[in-house]
Amino acid sequence: MSEYIMQTEYCELCGVALSKKGKLVQIEGAKPMRVCDKCAKLGTEVQAPRAPVQSFGRPVITTKAKSPSQASQQANRKRDMFDFIEGDIVEDYPQRIASARLAKGYTQKDLAFILKMQEGDIKKFERGERAPTEAERKKLEKELGIVLLDVSDDDDKLQAGGVASTTLGDVLQVKRK
Repeated sequence: MSEYIMQTEYCELCGVALSKKGKLVQIEGAKPMRVCDKCAKLGTEVQAPRAPVQSFGRPVITTKAKSPSQASQQANRKRDMFDFIEGDIVEDYPQRIASARLAKGYTQKDLAFILKMQEGDIKKFERGERAPTEAERKKLEKELGIVLLDVSDDDDKLQAGGVASTTLGDVLQVKRK
């Protein structure tokens, strides 16, 4: 007598019995889990990993082309702060801000009013206690007509008389026929 035992799967999140196969979902960086339709709304659905296809005893690696929605999700990824950084802020930004402000005849209060910022922020910039954010830097540069961003490369420093070390390319001489 053979007995057929039906194995039912349960939602790994809420524990309800799955009527169909369920969905493979990743919730907030956790490993993907099989959940019911209700719990699937809490995360993003992921593709189930496929078993490698066997061909003459050797595994064949197949890749699936990305769907347009997956490609757009990767292209529209959330940008982090390093994507916005264009260069380094100059070391003498307090002096540049203060001298440009005085040259325009503004008080710290006037400049704060024009830029729609706090007067305390302007004071902190000029004392060097706080560097301006990207948005604040752009406002200051536009209003005061100064440049607070150092976008020069190391090559510029070498040309300006900086210290350069000997490289392998400096030692080798290429002989051509």
